[in-house]
Amino acid sequence: MAIMHARFEVSDVVGGDGSSSGGSSPASVSGPSDSDGSSCSSSSAADELFPDARELPSTSASVPVLAGVGFHPISPTSLSVLSDIDVHMQRMARLLPAFASPAAAPRAQALGRWLAGFDVGWVLEMDAGGGRLPRREVGRRVRVWAQALSTMDRVFRLRHREARNPANEAAAAQLAALGELASASAGAMLRLATAVAALGASPSALLAALDVYVPVSEAYPGLARMFSWSTAARAPPPRRCVRGLPASIRSHYPWRMPQGGEVHPCVGFWMGYFRCMLRNRVSLYLVLAGGDGGETATTPALAPGGEGGLVADLISRLEAVLEEKSGELAFPGLRQVFMLNNTHAIVRRAVRSDLAMFLPPGWTRAREERMEGYVKSYLDASWAPVVSRLAAAATKPAAVSVLRRRRDPLAAFNSALENACSAQRCWKVPSPVLRRVLRRTVSEHVVPAYRRCLEAAETPAAARTVEELERQLSELFEG
Repeated sequence: MAIMHARFEVSDVVGGDGSSSGGSSPASVSGPSDSDGSSCSSSSAADELFPDARELPSTSASVPVLAGVGFHPISPTSLSVLSDIDVHMQRMARLLPAFASPAAAPRAQALGRWLAGFDVGWVLEMDAGGGRLPRREVGRRVRVWAQALSTMDRVFRLRHREARNPANEAAAAQLAALGELASASAGAMLRLATAVAALGASPSALLAALDVYVPVSEAYPGLARMFSWSTAARAPPPRRCVRGLPASIRSHYPWRMPQGGEVHPCVGFWMGYFRCMLRNRVSLYLVLAGGDGGETATTPALAPGGEGGLVADLISRLEAVLEEKSGELAFPGLRQVFMLNNTHAIVRRAVRSDLAMFLPPGWTRAREERMEGYVKSYLDASWAPVVSRLAAAATKPAAVSVLRRRRDPLAAFNSALENACSAQRCWKVPSPVLRRVLRRTVSEHVVPAYRRCLEAAETPAAARTVEELERQLSELFEG
């Protein structure tokens, strides 16, 4: 008998009436929202919600950075204060004498006051090696730090422009003091970049590193040229974090398998993470294609087209882990339903977001064909054995015993049908689109064979009708 199976189109896969458990936002292990509109513009979302962050206790108290050292809380109005250039210019005028030669005030104290005015005085409490940042604090610290560095850069440029005119001995002395303050500030601010690099190759560390990398790459070379520094300080490039992503996909998320075949929470987690990562695509371009050694086999280019693209490569690795883990689902057909649900969820989140811009041509169609294959394999594993009982029931051998004639020829079919239906009523297909496809496909596979059997065999009057069989099959996948 011919196998009936479904064809999937993009309009079906991402239709508005289809939804699935899990969401594009990296939110929670228990099952993120299906909304694709989460904000991922900084590392804060990942730091607070990624698994390594959730391991930390939630507290409003100061979280230690190093043994015996704590962060001071960020004031609610700090971000608005940072943009007040005039205030910072006035503070600079008062503090510059401490950086003159000879110094008119203790330099360390003046530097602390200068940084505290940007609400980043806490960088001085971090050791030169970077120490260890608590992941729950990383996003908030990086956000304030980046704003402070941007504002500080503007203040130094403005003051440098003013101090050059007129060109005289006093102006030269002021420029020298300004350069000392800029150098001390740059060194102190770079401590956070070093601390972020020390976080290791975790997903949240990569987002934080990308948030840090561009501000440093933009501000520090300009300051170096302005004040004639011999070398410009650089943030450690987070290439190690990028290289660690494939391993993180396999190990960083709890891989407890859902026993109903539904979408694994990791799909929403990782697809949301990839979107967060691409919000920093400028940093990612600089890291992957920039000046720290070019490309490697394990860090493919971030570019649309080509299976070597970073986004396509990471999604493929996620799909590979799902395929591997699906082997833990032993009931016939459940593995295929699990992969169908999860492939649908991946495609839906990809084509409905900016991830689609970074996927090669034919990527979506390849997944549609893969889903068609999952449906066919599901029928083969789950329903072909059931339908095969009907072939035996429909045969009329020339010689058959009286006892065989009196026995229900549909008994084997009914038993196999009940076993399949009782199990598959509990399976979960959250998308209404997929549920309709699967139910229709099962019905088209089973009902015609049952109808032919009723017509060909001597079946008891109490045998279920075709309509009763269709109704029973329509109850599959309710979860």
